[in-house]
Amino acid sequence: MTRALGLLAALLAILLWTFGGTIVELENYRYANSQGLCDVASVNYATDAQARVQRDQCLLKTTTRPNPLSQLLYALRIW
Repeated sequence: MTRALGLLAALLAILLWTFGGTIVELENYRYANSQGLCDVASVNYATDAQARVQRDQCLLKTTTRPNPLSQLLYALRIW
């Protein structure tokens, strides 16, 4: 039983390490988007593809939390 729990814990750690970067990136993008950090009021993003690309690049570069660990904990609803 303890061996199975150890294996499960190791598997969970590997999966968290593997997917952690993606989770952090997506949560950062989602939070920046929800706060409107890269929006320009006079631009219609539904029709202007170039403005949408610039906005996406801005959202990808924006950092919303002090470090990746806090971003991950927030994304997993731990903090």
